[in-house]
Parts: sequence; C-alpha cells; structure tokens
Amino acid sequence: MKLNLFIGFVLTGLSIFAQKNITIGHTSSIYSQILDEDRLLEIYLPKDYDTSTKNYPVLYLLDSFLNFRHAVASAEFLNFDNRIPEIIIVGIRNTHRVRDLTPESINLDPKQRERLGNVGGADNFIAFLEKELMPHIEKNYRTAPYKIISGHSLGGLFNVYSFLKHPELFNAYITISPSLWYPIDNINDGFDTIFPDPTKMKQAFYMTLATEIAGNMRGNIIKLGGDFENYINTNKNTSLRFKYHHMPEESHLSVGLPSVFFGLRYIFEPIIQFKRFKTKRAIMAQGGPKKAIENVLNHFDDASKTYGFEISNESALIDLGYDLLKIEDLKPYAVDVFKVNLKERPNSYDAYSLLGMAYENLGELQKAKDNYKIALDLVKKTGNFEWETYKADLDKIEKKIRVKTNKKH
Repeated sequence: MKLNLFIGFVLTGLSIFAQKNITIGHTSSIYSQILDEDRLLEIYLPKDYDTSTKNYPVLYLLDSFLNFRHAVASAEFLNFDNRIPEIIIVGIRNTHRVRDLTPESINLDPKQRERLGNVGGADNFIAFLEKELMPHIEKNYRTAPYKIISGHSLGGLFNVYSFLKHPELFNAYITISPSLWYPIDNINDGFDTIFPDPTKMKQAFYMTLATEIAGNMRGNIIKLGGDFENYINTNKNTSLRFKYHHMPEESHLSVGLPSVFFGLRYIFEPIIQFKRFKTKRAIMAQGGPKKAIENVLNHFDDASKTYGFEISNESALIDLGYDLLKIEDLKPYAVDVFKVNLKERPNSYDAYSLLGMAYENLGELQKAKDNYKIALDLVKKTGNFEWETYKADLDKIEKKIRVKTNKKH
C-alpha cells in the first residue's frame, strides 16, 4: 500500500513537471503595404527583458522557419559565455522566398528565370525591411541602433546584394553559403567604385562556404572575399571588417548553425574584448591598479554609448582581478577590483564568490567566509545545479578558520 502511494506521488510529480512548457519566443505579424501581404514574425527577447530597462541590438533572421531555434540557442549560449551581449532576434517567415531574396538582373539566364519563376523582388523586400519592419520593431521593443542580418543560401545572396546597394542598412552581416551562382549586376564594378568613401564603411561582414563545388558559386564567393580583402588592405582609413570562413565539413544545409554561432562571435569580438595588461610593468604603465580599474570602466562606458547598448565590463574586471592576484605586491588591489565588480552587479553570486576568493588569497578568512556564504545563499535561490561548488568553497574556508583558531589555542 505504501509503495503504491509512493509511486502515485512520483507519477503525479512527473505529470506536473511534464506540463511546464519551455518557450524560446513568441510569434507576431505585420501587414506590409509594400509587399501587400501579412508577414509572420518569430521574436526572441532576452530572459531579463521584462525586468530591465536596457536597449538591445537586433538580429534580423531570414528563413526563420529553419533558423530561429538554433539562432536563439547560439545567442543565449554566447551571452552566457560573455562572448556577445544580449540581443533581440526577429525571425522573418517566408511567403514567396525566391521573389523576396533575388534581385532583378539582366544577366540572369532565361532558363534559370523560367526555372525559378517569380524573381527580382529584392528591392521591394529591402524597402519592407527599412520602411516597415524596422520601424515596427523599434516602436514595439527596446532596440539599440545596432542591427545585424543573417541570410543563408538565397538569403546570403540577398545579404550581398543589400550590402552592395545599401551597406548602411545594417551594421553587420552574417552571410551563409550565398547563392552567388545567381548574378548581381554591379558585383564586378569593384569596391572602390561601389564604396568611394572608405571612411563611411564601418560594417562587419562574415561569410561562410560549405561543400558547394557545382557551377560558379564557389568561385564567385572566393572572388568576393578577395574584393573585401583588397579594399580593406588598400584603404587603411576604413573600419570595414571582413572574415571568410570555409567549412568544408558542412553541407549546404548544416553550415547554417555554426555560421550563426561563429558569425555572432566574430561581429561582437572587438566590442566585447578588452586588452589585458598581465604584467606589473604593463599595469603600472597605465598609472597603477586604480587607474587600470578606471580604464576598464571608462572603456566600456564609452563603448556602450558608441554602440547604443550596454556592454558588460564583467569579463575585463575579472581578468584584471586575476592578473593582480598573480603579482605579489599588487594582490591587495584585487579586492578593489572585485568590489567594483560586485558594485556593478550586486545580485550576482559569482561577484560575491570572486570577492571571497580575493579575501581568501590575502588571508582574510572571515571576510572570505562572509562573501562565500552570501554567494551560496544567492546561487541556491536560482536553482543552479552547480550550487555544490559554492558550498565546497564555504566548507573549505570554514575548515581553514577552525584550523587557524585551534592553533591559537
């Protein structure tokens, strides 16, 4: 009887947990006068969106039906690893995919035109993005002015076309195995002709290629990569960034997932990263530890103002704290760094844990214990499965305190 009752409780508990949905976004729609149709959107918002006042960069994702789930997973994981900021993702579902993603071209082979059917709507789709979708998203969500577009295959073709025609429309492009077998009429005009003022070029353009070998697609992609490299190398006053990433182990379909992951990482790399000064000489050259802390704070404050969204200084402060701990006569300043980190994020169990670690390194065991205790209390409230690690830190420091007390007696 007791066994049956126990099994009943277990099954009831499993049933309750099974009914809890896991959601990664919501759907919305917009009517486009330009396209004369409703367009379905899939929207991902950062987990703290509703409780924050922050503005967020936006990733506009083509072919959302195929790409939305893995793009959300990549964005969340990269943010968790402090590689990118939190972002909003706007997935755009297709209606007439070939129509929207292909430009009109006098060089399109008649047989290809007949095979593809309704082509040449890229200019209308650009107008929809610029004049309808972006204003709609900016009106309804807290967006930063930093915009990214990700396109795969024909979506990659669209990326290249829109970049060549309206490079200012997006700050960054993730262009995945673009279908450059389809002609873009001005692609051979040369970047110096298309972009006569290098100082205005500040975009990041990330492009991948999978196993494609048929036709002239591969050759055109490699040529385009060469055009980017030549333009950047020739014009030292440009801020245009470009990376070509060949992924021969991926298929034309599978290349989408790693491309979004590595593309987001590449785009935000210079924004998120901060040069480390690991040696005492390098730290003192900045004006000493306190000036080094000030430099970190100023750098990320300035970057946040420049890009229009909050860029976390957490990783840079942590790096500085660890570097100071390795320099014997500068170790006490590590506490100052981790105090600043805690002030910046007062509800972070990691911030308390790091401060405790700094105190422990200085032999201030009671202060270390106090911070480890707060860290453990906070982490338990989150349900983080690694709370036992924080418990181990507290147990270790309590043991050290007992040993030290016993020696005194």
